[in-house]
Amino acid sequence: MKKIDLLKKIEEAKIKQKSGNTLEANQIFQALLKSNNDSFDLLYAYGLFCRDLKNFNLAKKVFLILINKFPLLINPYILLAEILKIENKFKDAEKILLKAIKIDPNHGDLLYNFALLYFASRNFDYALVYIDKAIKLSINNDTYKLLKSEIYINKSNIDEALYILEDLNNNRIKKDKNKEIRINILLANAKIKKREFEEAEKILLKLIKKYQGLELAYLNLSILYKEKNQLSKGIQILKKGINVSPDFMPFYKNLATFYRNSGQLKLAIETNLFIISRNKFDFNSFYELSGIYDFKNHKNELNFLLNTKLEKLNPNSKIYAAFAISNLLHKEGKFKESAKYLKIANDESTKYKKSDLSLKKKHTEFYRSLKIKNSKNKYLENSSNYIFIVGMPRSGSTLLENILSLNPEVTDMGEVNFLEESIKETEDFDDVYDLYQKKVINQFQSSIIYTDKNLFNYIYCPIISYFFPNAKIINCIRNPLDNILSIYRANFLKQSFSFSLTDISSLYVHYFETMEEYKIKYGENIYDYHYEDLIENPHNIIPGIINWLDWDWDEKYLSPHQNKRNVHTASSAQIRKKFYSSSIGIWKEYKELLEPAIEIIKTNKILRDKIS
Repeated sequence: MKKIDLLKKIEEAKIKQKSGNTLEANQIFQALLKSNNDSFDLLYAYGLFCRDLKNFNLAKKVFLILINKFPLLINPYILLAEILKIENKFKDAEKILLKAIKIDPNHGDLLYNFALLYFASRNFDYALVYIDKAIKLSINNDTYKLLKSEIYINKSNIDEALYILEDLNNNRIKKDKNKEIRINILLANAKIKKREFEEAEKILLKLIKKYQGLELAYLNLSILYKEKNQLSKGIQILKKGINVSPDFMPFYKNLATFYRNSGQLKLAIETNLFIISRNKFDFNSFYELSGIYDFKNHKNELNFLLNTKLEKLNPNSKIYAAFAISNLLHKEGKFKESAKYLKIANDESTKYKKSDLSLKKKHTEFYRSLKIKNSKNKYLENSSNYIFIVGMPRSGSTLLENILSLNPEVTDMGEVNFLEESIKETEDFDDVYDLYQKKVINQFQSSIIYTDKNLFNYIYCPIISYFFPNAKIINCIRNPLDNILSIYRANFLKQSFSFSLTDISSLYVHYFETMEEYKIKYGENIYDYHYEDLIENPHNIIPGIINWLDWDWDEKYLSPHQNKRNVHTASSAQIRKKFYSSSIGIWKEYKELLEPAIEIIKTNKILRDKIS
C-alpha cells in the first residue's frame, strides 16, 4: 500500500475512534497491520489507539516493537515511559527514559517527561532539574513553565510558583482556553498553600461561573474547604459538582473522605460502595471500607477482594488491595494471614517510595545540638495559648486532641505545619513566634487556647521551650511495639519511613531518646501522656491531664467519643467509639512479623523493659 493511502486509512481509523466507533477503528487497524507491520506511522497510531482504550499491555508491546525497529526515534520511548508511570512502575519508566536520553540529550519533550516522572514519584528536586533543562532549550514553552510552577507549589516554594503563574496570566492567558484554566487552577492551589483562602475561593468560583462543567474547579474548591475545616461546605460543593458531572469519580472519592472525617460513617460506606459498583477494581475504596465496614451485606464484593490475584495488579492497586485484605483479616482475628498481606503491601510500597528516615534523624540532630541565645521572653504570657501535642504517629494523639477540644475555649488546629514553616521563614528564630501566630490567626478564628497536633514538632522542642516559653508540650507515648505495628498498618503515604519495620523502629528509638533528653532540659513544660494508662483508667488519667493544664474539671472530658468535631487523620473512624482496649498488646499476635522491630527496640534499656 502506498504511504499516502496508508495515512488516509489511519486517519479514517482515528475519526472512527473519536466518534466512539472503536470496534470499527480496530478493524481498520487490524486489516492494515496484516500487510504494513513495518510502518512507523501505523504502529505509532495503533499504539496510541491501544493506550487511549487503556489496553496498556498491548500498547506497551507496540511501543517496544517501535523502539526495536526504530531505535533512534524518541517518541515511542516517551509513550512507553508514560504508560509505566501511569502503572506506578517508576523505576521501569526511568530506565526507558535513560535509554532515550543517551540517543538525544537535548530533546525538550524527553526532558519534560523526565520531570513529569519525578514529579509523579514526588522527587521534586529531580523534577526541577529536568524541567529547568527543558525550559533552557525552549524558553517560551508555557507547558514547561506550568509544570515548573506546579513543582514549586509541591515544594512549598509558593512565591516562585506565583511569579511564573502571574507572568503567564498577564502575557498569554487569553490565547488558549485550556492554558487559562490550568493557570488559574494552579494559581488557586498556590493561594490555598499560602492560606490565602479568600483569593483562592474567588479564582475557583470565577472559573465555575465561566466554565460550569469544569470538574477540577469544583474538586479544588472542596479541597479548599477541607483546608479551612469546613467539611459541610466541601460536601455541598461536591454535590453541586456531581449534579454538573455525575460520572466524575474523584467527586465521590472526596465526598466519601469528607463523610468519614465528619463522622458520617454510614454515608462514607454508601459512597465507597457506590464507587466500587462503578469500578470493582477501585481498591482505594476497598481500603477505605476495610477500616469502617465488615462487608456483611456485600458478600460478592468481599469475595472479589479476597480472591483478587495481587500479582496481576498494577503496583498502586496491589498496595491498596493488600492493605484492605490485611485489615479485614485482622478484624476476623486471622492475624498470621493479616501479617502476610501487610508485608506484601509495605514491601511493594518500599519499591516506589524512598524512606525519609535519615532526613528525619538528621533534622532532629540539628535541633538537639542547636545553641540558642537566651530568649527575650517577650511572649511569656501569650505563649500559654498553645498546646503542642507531639510524639510518634498512631500514639493516641487524636484521642487526646478529642478530649482537649471538648473545652469550649479550645480550637483544635490538627496537624498544621505552622511551626516548621515559621522556623524556615526566620533567620535567627526571634520572629518565629510572630510568624507562627500570624499563621494561626490567618486560618483560625480567635480563640483562648489552640492545640497543634503536628506530632513531629517533637523535633522542635528547643524552639518551643525558648520562644513559646509558657506553651505546654504533651508527649504521647504508646507501647513501642503496638505503636510500630499500628504505623506499619496505617499506609501513611506522606511518611515514607512507615513502610519499613526497621525504619519505623529505628525512628521510634531515636524519638524516644530525643524526648528523654528534652524532658531533662525542658521538663516543666513537658507532660508524658501514656495511651495505655488512659484507656485502662480514664477516670484517673484524664483528670490528671486536665489538672496539669490548670483547667476546670468537667465530666464531659470522660466522653470524647461524643465530640462531633471533624477529624482528618487515620483515626477518624476509631475516634467515634468509646474507649476500647482491643488494640493494647495486639503486637503479640504479630510477634513473628515484628522480630526485626523487637531487636531494634531492645537496644534501648528503658524500651526493652516495656516489652518484656
